[in-house]
Amino acid sequence: MDTKTKSWDELTFADNFLFCKILESEPEICRQLIELLLDIKIDHLEIPHSEKTMRELPGAKGVRFDVYTKDDNRIFDLEIQTTDTKNLPERTRYYQSIIDMDNLQKGENYKNLKDSYIIFLCLTDIFNKALPVYHFENLCLQDKGIKLNDRAYKVFFNAESCDKMKDGRKRDFFKFLKGEKAVSGFVKSLEEKVEFAKKNMEWRRNYMTWEQEILYQRSEAFEEGAQQTAIANAKNALAIGLNAEQVSQITKLPLEQVLALKEEVTLQTEN
Repeated sequence: MDTKTKSWDELTFADNFLFCKILESEPEICRQLIELLLDIKIDHLEIPHSEKTMRELPGAKGVRFDVYTKDDNRIFDLEIQTTDTKNLPERTRYYQSIIDMDNLQKGENYKNLKDSYIIFLCLTDIFNKALPVYHFENLCLQDKGIKLNDRAYKVFFNAESCDKMKDGRKRDFFKFLKGEKAVSGFVKSLEEKVEFAKKNMEWRRNYMTWEQEILYQRSEAFEEGAQQTAIANAKNALAIGLNAEQVSQITKLPLEQVLALKEEVTLQTEN
C-alpha cells in the first residue's frame, strides 16, 4: 500500500489540494482558465465550489467534484487528474447524471437543462492516441453529421501532447501544469498564486488535515480490499471441500464468518 503524499512545499498547481483552493478563492482566475480551455467567453461566473459533494438518492454513490461552477446557461466541472485510474469514461457518465439531477427541479421541462461541460485536465494520455485534447459529444453512428444536441460535453486534455496545441497560451498552461516555468501572462499569474498560497498558514494546516484524511482513506480501502480477497479465497477453498476450521486458519477470517460463507456456498451449489 502506497501511503506517500507530497509535503506542503512540494505541491504544485497540478496537485488537487492547491488546484481546488486556488480556483475556489480566485473566481477570476477560474473564469479565465475555463475561457482558455474551451475557447469561449463568460460574462459572469458564479463563485466556484471546490470538492463539491453531491448525492441525489439515499444510499447512492456520492460524487465530489474538484471545482464546480456555473454561468447563466452553462455548468462547468473542472477535474485535475495526475494518474489514469482506468475509469474516467465511466466517471464522466456518472458525474453527468448527478449534474443533471441537481440541475433540473421537479416539474421542470427538460429544455431547462443547462449546457454541461465535464473537463478533465490529465497529465497522462488516457486514450493513447497522442491527441492534445479529446472532445466528446453524442453523435449518430449512421450519420456522424447528426448531433444529438443534448448539450452535454466531455473534454479530456492530454498534457503529454501539449506541444501539439496550436494555441500558445493553452500550450504554456499545460507545460506549466507539467512543472515547467511559466511563460505567458496568465500562467505567470497562476504561478504567483501558487507561490502566494504556499505562504498561507491556514491552508498549510488544512493540507495537513487533508493529508491525514487521504492516508486514512487509503488505509481503509486497502483493508477493505484485503477483506474482500480473503472472503473470495475462503469461498473457493470451501467449494473444493476444505472444512471451515482449515479455511479460517488459512484466510485468518473468524470461524463464525467462514461458517456463514459455507452456508452461502452450499446454497449456491444447490441452486
